[in-house]
Amino acid sequence: MRGLIGRGAERRWFGAEPAVHLALSPDGRAVSWQSERDPGLFVWRPGDGVRRLPLGRAEVVDHAWWPAGGAVAAVVAGPTGHRVVVYDEGAGRTTDVTPEGAGSFHVVDRDQPRSHSLLLAGADADGRRTWHVLSTPGGPAAREPVMTAVRVPEGVVPQRLFGDPDDRLRAATARDDDGSLVVYATDGAGWREVWRSAPPGSLVTHPVDVTADGMGLYLWAPCRDGFLGVRLLDLRTGAVRTVLDDGGHDLDVVLHPVTRLPQLALVSGTRRGHRALDPDLAAGLDRLGARHPGDLQLTALTRDNATWLVRIDDGGTPPRHLLWDRRADNAHPVPEDTRAPGPAARLAARLVPARLGLAARLVPARHGPGSRLAPAWAGRGSSGPARGGLAPTTTVSVPARDGLRLDGYLVTPPGVPAPPYPTVLLVHGGPWSRDEWGLSPEAQWLAERGYASLRVNFRGSEGYGVRFLDLGREDWGGGMQDDLEDALSWAVAEGIAQPGRVAVMGQSYGGYAALMAATARPKAFALAVAVCAPTDLVAFLRHVRGSAHHERAHFLHRVGDPDRDAARLRERSPLTHAAACHTPVLLVHGRDDPLVPWTHATTMAAALAGHGHPHHCLVLSGEGHGITRPANRIRLARVVGRQLAFHLAERPT
Repeated sequence: MRGLIGRGAERRWFGAEPAVHLALSPDGRAVSWQSERDPGLFVWRPGDGVRRLPLGRAEVVDHAWWPAGGAVAAVVAGPTGHRVVVYDEGAGRTTDVTPEGAGSFHVVDRDQPRSHSLLLAGADADGRRTWHVLSTPGGPAAREPVMTAVRVPEGVVPQRLFGDPDDRLRAATARDDDGSLVVYATDGAGWREVWRSAPPGSLVTHPVDVTADGMGLYLWAPCRDGFLGVRLLDLRTGAVRTVLDDGGHDLDVVLHPVTRLPQLALVSGTRRGHRALDPDLAAGLDRLGARHPGDLQLTALTRDNATWLVRIDDGGTPPRHLLWDRRADNAHPVPEDTRAPGPAARLAARLVPARLGLAARLVPARHGPGSRLAPAWAGRGSSGPARGGLAPTTTVSVPARDGLRLDGYLVTPPGVPAPPYPTVLLVHGGPWSRDEWGLSPEAQWLAERGYASLRVNFRGSEGYGVRFLDLGREDWGGGMQDDLEDALSWAVAEGIAQPGRVAVMGQSYGGYAALMAATARPKAFALAVAVCAPTDLVAFLRHVRGSAHHERAHFLHRVGDPDRDAARLRERSPLTHAAACHTPVLLVHGRDDPLVPWTHATTMAAALAGHGHPHHCLVLSGEGHGITRPANRIRLARVVGRQLAFHLAERPT
């Protein structure tokens, strides 16, 4: 198999990104991005090439186009916190607008076109959450930007703020300690609570945006037959009605930026789909798809809805971004070196907190906590192969032992003799996340090394309605684990996976599942790789219960209460079964993980060592819940590669 391993594969797939956080200018004539390879902020315009903005060599943490003229607002890392600077291209001038006492900032709804201001969220020097608006007190025509604090509901820490098409604040949402979703409305004079939803429904309900008149708030929420759709909350009366649903699929929506009417329904399924609700848009998308076939994802759009930045994934070549002028009916490819975030960064983009922007809303089923963070051992990655094709991704249907059908995605190594193959079962996090068709950097890297890979949406995954999601409630280590074993059995029976040469790996919940497979379940795998995995569920949930984590209620409701359910949780903890471990284990953790403390890895390692079981433990400084630094991503991929090569090697009989 060594002859199949391309030199530099880890660096290509998991190294520094050439372009991340793509954004579209208000006039639709420019695309901007940040870079890991060459820290800074860059702008590309068709016909003009790429230009670095003169912001110095400091790291740009986040950015967005400010609607005033051609200005770009950048969040820049400083020695004591973030600075917010505005670069006016026309005047060639940079203005520092950082408010006193600032700590950190990030742009809210970077891809949602606004009228004249920009909304930023962050934390002050003491860690308290803050909201600021970047605007011009003299009106949209003024050129002097100022950041001012936003008045929020008293005694409330909002998760989101929403403005109408004229940027007037209309609504705020927050989560109570019990997981209830609370909606507040304002007419500019003060805030009042207008609606409240309790678990479990509130845990899968998320705000989308307010209506054009500011009197309603669209919600992504359970609708007919338990599938998610779009509902409209009246901010005056608290009444809720269904606007868009399917009854057979989860649906999300893209709103027109000014009319705020639904214009595109996003359909969750085995493949990402969409249904245009406007005939002109439908015709345009058909023509675009004929010229550029593949799964389409909208990244950003202009306020006049005339220009879209779209991502196309055809499954055979690296995904690419197009600047689509709907009026002229033409699409400019974004240059090769700025085509998109690299493959693993694209994975990370769908793992970040949902509802933070337009791009996040275009990926159905993305609200799992483990899945929102940086992706597993892959980190954010690089742009993968610059030329040539990818190993094809095939959709599969896996039967579970109780008759449930599970969607899956299979990638097999090209240029390798006929199956069966040494195989890796990749388990997604959350577990209330999901895998999707399309580019998986881990799967492509594995294929390049000669391995097949299988990803399965086991019960408890999102994207298949609330009923499917609830099959995983309080079932960690149970039916969800059965599904993974059934997926392996299916792959062996189909002649795809070679028995005895199969590994299991994942991050967060995926890492937990890998450890359960290595300890508490019958031996089925030759190697288990667990990244940022909880190993003691009682200790993990007590930590979560005492934290301010944004999905605290998700864990307590869907996994269990650390006191009431202690007996079950201990029985479903890998640490409890360390003595029975029958599979070599690789444990990886970030030392600064805020969700799962790194001691989960070291405690598990000590228990395995105490019983003489083979294992390796790697704790990486400067990493949180996921491995994100390029050097660490490459290092970790190489460690995993060596472990796979040893444990999945064909042994003489």
